Amino acid sequence: MLIQKIKKNWLAILSVTLSLLVALFWLALRVNWAGISKVLGGDKSDAFFVMHTPLLICVFLWLAFIYSVVAAFIWGGRKKAPFIVSLTISGVFAIICIVVVIMGSIDYMQFILPLFGESLLICLCLAAFALLLFFPATDKGKLCTTLKCVTLSVAILGTVLIAFDVKANYFTYDPVVYAVEDDYQIVFSTNDESIAWVEIDGNKYYDLYAGSMKSKDLVHKVTVPQKDLDNAKKYTVCAQTMIYRGPFGGYKGSKIMTKEINFRPVNVDNGLDYYSMTDVHGARKGALKAYQAFENSVKAQGRDVDFLVILGDSYSMIDSEFDAQFSNLIANDATKGEIPVIYARGNHEIKGRYAEDLYKYVGSLNQNYYYDFELADGKVYGITLDLGEDHTAGANDDDGWWEYYGTDVFSQYRNDQTKFLQNIVDNKKDKYQNSEYNLVCCHIPVQFVNSRNNNIQVKADWTALLNQIKPDLVVSGHQHDLYPFLLDELDNSKTQNNGKGKLTYNPQFKQNKTYGGHVTDYDFNGFICGRRGNTQTDSISALNSREHIGLGTSADFITQTQTHIYWNSHNEKVLVFNPFVDSAAQTEFVTKLK
Repeated sequence: MLIQKIKKNWLAILSVTLSLLVALFWLALRVNWAGISKVLGGDKSDAFFVMHTPLLICVFLWLAFIYSVVAAFIWGGRKKAPFIVSLTISGVFAIICIVVVIMGSIDYMQFILPLFGESLLICLCLAAFALLLFFPATDKGKLCTTLKCVTLSVAILGTVLIAFDVKANYFTYDPVVYAVEDDYQIVFSTNDESIAWVEIDGNKYYDLYAGSMKSKDLVHKVTVPQKDLDNAKKYTVCAQTMIYRGPFGGYKGSKIMTKEINFRPVNVDNGLDYYSMTDVHGARKGALKAYQAFENSVKAQGRDVDFLVILGDSYSMIDSEFDAQFSNLIANDATKGEIPVIYARGNHEIKGRYAEDLYKYVGSLNQNYYYDFELADGKVYGITLDLGEDHTAGANDDDGWWEYYGTDVFSQYRNDQTKFLQNIVDNKKDKYQNSEYNLVCCHIPVQFVNSRNNNIQVKADWTALLNQIKPDLVVSGHQHDLYPFLLDELDNSKTQNNGKGKLTYNPQFKQNKTYGGHVTDYDFNGFICGRRGNTQTDSISALNSREHIGLGTSADFITQTQTHIYWNSHNEKVLVFNPFVDSAAQTEFVTKLK
C-alpha cells in the first residue's frame, strides 16, 4: 500500500523534498550572506536590493516550499505541471547554491553543514511526529494507535522536562585563569543554570552581579586577587544548580559540584617563557600540538611555560555558545587551568549573534577588551589593546564597513584606548619602569599599516605612546603571516624594515603572501605570531584543523635578551624570512630587552 502511494505521488514527493533541501541549505548559507551582498556590490552601495537580496531569496525559497506542499495535498499525483514548476525553481537555486559554495563558501562549510544538518533533523522529526500522530491508520489499527499514544506521551513528557528544566548538571568547560589588572578571572561553565564560586585557601569568591549571586547563565566568571591564588597555588571551582528562583523563594540542587586545580604562578627567577597563538580559526588540534612543541622544548631546559597569550580569531565567528567557548577550549587544552592566560579580541570575534556576550567568556574589563595586567607580583607588566576592525568604508572613515550593516562604531572605542594609554604614560610609570618585562598584546598589529590604509592616525598615536612605555615585545596576529617587526640589532633607534615609509619586500620572500603598506615610527620589537600551516608560506585549507604555527618567547634577564621561535604542529622550528629585509631565513630571532 505504502509503496503504491509513493509510486503514484513520486513527483509530488520529489518536489517537496528538493524544495525543502534547497530552502534549508540557503538558510544555512546565512553565514555567508554578507559575502553574497559583496559580490552584488555591497561594498560600494548600500541599496536595499543589494544588501537584502540573500534574505529575499530565502523568503522566496520558503514560499516555494509551501507552494509545493500545498500542491501535493491538493493535486497529489493527478497533475504534473505544479510540480514541474516547483522542481524547476528548486533546480535553479540548487545550482546557485553550488556556485556560491565554489566562489568562497566552501571555506565556511564547517559552519554551514552543521546548521543545515540541524535544520534537516528538526524537519525530519516534525514530519515523523506528524505522520505518527495525525495521519489515519489504513491497516494494523491497534499497532498504529499504540504508536500514536507513545508519540503523544513522549511529546508531553518532553514538554514537562523542558518546562521544568529537568536535566543532570555537570561542568561542561573546565577552568581557564585569565589575568586582568592585578586580579585573575577564573572562567568555567556548567550544563545547567547554576550559582558558582571559587574556593581558595578556605575563602570563597562568588560569581556576582551587584552583590547577588548570578544564577541564570551557564558560563561563570569569578574574580580573585592574584596574590591570593599565587600564594595558595591551588583553587576549587564550585557550582550548585538553581532549579527555581522566584520573587519570594527558590530551590537549589542538593549536590554541589567541585573540581580542584593546582596552579603555578609566574616565576621570573629563572627567566620567562610564554607562548603566543593567534588566528587559530578552529584549528584546535594543530594549535595544541604547536603549543606542546614549545612546552616540550622549555621543559627539556628544566623550566616551565609561564603563561599563554591568545591573540584573537580563535574561531571565525561567534555565532553560538560553542563558538564563544572556543578560546576557553584551546586555553584549557594547553594550560589545564594551571597557569595564567592573556586574551586579546580578534576582528572575527566581533561577528555573530554571540559576539556581544563574548566578554562573559574571556578575560575582559567592564565589557571591554583593553586593560593592563600584572604577573609575578608586578615583575611582568602588560597591556592588551583592541583595534576592533581594520576594514574601512573609505580613506577618511575607519567605521562604516558594509559587513556590519551600520553597527560598527569603533572610533570612540579606539579613542577611549588612546586616553587609556595616555593615562598609563602619565600615571603608571612605576608599573612599566619598575617591571622586569613589559608586553603588549593586540590582534591587529599597531605598527603595521597594510594596503587598506586603515586606522593610520590611531596607530600613529598608539605607537608614540607605546614608544614611551618601551615594551620589550609587542605580539599581534590578524595578517595570517609570520612577520617580524624588529629594531636594528646594533642600533635600537633604527628598524630592520628598510627605513620608514613604504615597505620594500625581501626578494627571497614570496610576495603573494604579503599585503603591502608601511610601518609606523615604532621603537620596539614585535611579531605577528601565527597562522594555520606548517611553513611561512604554505597554503592550508580553511577546513584543516591539524596544522598551526605559534610563537614561543624565552626571556633571559641575565643576558638581557629574548629568543623567539616559531613552532608548528609537527614539533618543528619554522624557517622564517623577515619579509622586509634582504636577509636569509632563520629559525631563531634574538632581540634585546629594554
